[in-house]
Amino acid sequence: MPRNHRLSNRITITISLFAALSIIGCSNYVPNSTVVAKDKLAEYNPKHFSKKEVSSSSKKHLKNEDELIMRAIWYEQQGDFKRSNALYNKLYTETNNEEYLLKESMTALYTGKKLKNITKLYKYAKERPNNIKLQRVLLSSLLSEKRYKEAKVVAKELVSKSKQAIDYELAANPYIYTADYKEAIKLLSKAYSKTYNEDILIKISTLLANYMKDVPAAIIRLETHRANRGCGEKVCLQLLDIYAQQNKLDKIISIYESLYNETKEEIYAEKLIDAYMYKKEYTKAIDFLKNKYDNKELLYALYIEKKDYKKALKLSKVLLKETHNPKWYAESAMALFESSKNKNDKAMLKELVSSFDKAIANGIKNSVYLNYYGYTLIDKKIDVPKGIKIIKKALKMEPENTYYLDSLAWGYYRLNECDEAYSIMKKVIDVEGLKEKELIEHWNAISTKCKRK
Repeated sequence: MPRNHRLSNRITITISLFAALSIIGCSNYVPNSTVVAKDKLAEYNPKHFSKKEVSSSSKKHLKNEDELIMRAIWYEQQGDFKRSNALYNKLYTETNNEEYLLKESMTALYTGKKLKNITKLYKYAKERPNNIKLQRVLLSSLLSEKRYKEAKVVAKELVSKSKQAIDYELAANPYIYTADYKEAIKLLSKAYSKTYNEDILIKISTLLANYMKDVPAAIIRLETHRANRGCGEKVCLQLLDIYAQQNKLDKIISIYESLYNETKEEIYAEKLIDAYMYKKEYTKAIDFLKNKYDNKELLYALYIEKKDYKKALKLSKVLLKETHNPKWYAESAMALFESSKNKNDKAMLKELVSSFDKAIANGIKNSVYLNYYGYTLIDKKIDVPKGIKIIKKALKMEPENTYYLDSLAWGYYRLNECDEAYSIMKKVIDVEGLKEKELIEHWNAISTKCKRK
């Protein structure tokens, strides 16, 4: 293809593998120390909690207790845990009702606030080892204060009483914070086995890959889930992160295909096409677009990349009819020229001129299109002055573009304007050198005809 008839990336498909994976986020895991389920606030009144557990001798009465309770509940329902916490603290301080202590502790966790009465909470929890909710709050409170040794004791007590996934996951946190990843993974694995929850699996695989440096073990866990449970986004994006670092493009392609099949999200289809393009597997990319993902513009770009100009021409006409975008006049003109065996065919050139003129008349100002059209007018001696005028418009947008300067020099050569032709072509050669066939031909013709003494 002649230098100035090269079809530039009008629909960008040039790929950097790692740029193609830009949707993958950082997977470093920060343990959550406040894994405590929120109560259904409308279903309780803390005043009536555990009346049997509060001795009459220790319980105090508060005149406006009901009012404070309602305000605390209302703030909690609104997500204003700071104010709710202050009210629960007041209620506990003035009544010694330990259920207020529990609510104070929970709302303190939601705000990240240091618990004022953690010592009393510890005592309260020790007296009630079978109260799972209380053990969760105590463990979370200890974690928030970085009392990891005590937190481990409570964690062991918690999982001895409860076999719920949430408790195994919460119990793993003090081990994560103290870098005892092996024990943490044991607990997280028990949580995962009960729920097959992707978030838990991500924690496990991140600990394995990032902290224990056992990437193969992380891959096995993730791929096993993928095989048995499908390609959930979180798991498969984690796998993509790993495979991208390993530059395993075949694995990446497989996962993007699975992600698209599972979600039908366009981003995954486009990333799959990117990966095929990176491997120059144009046929596979085209088959995918024809059978699974309807994107005619991307299919057109693939036809151009594959140099299947006849199919590109046919599709450009369909796109013009469907979109009414005048750029498709220009695209169809270029595809027509590239698909023609006889580049001097008068009927073909007449159609090309008509299509480009329609594109320009409808506001198309893309410099690639202008250069292509202008150069054709010059090179085929259709209308050299018009070609020069069009090339100058392209150069206003990109004054230093050597493709456009080469076209302009060729136009002046056709008009026998040697001084202009030579000076412009000399500038092109100084930048590009004599590496390309068309540049050599232009330089030889111009320098011979316009040789300076």
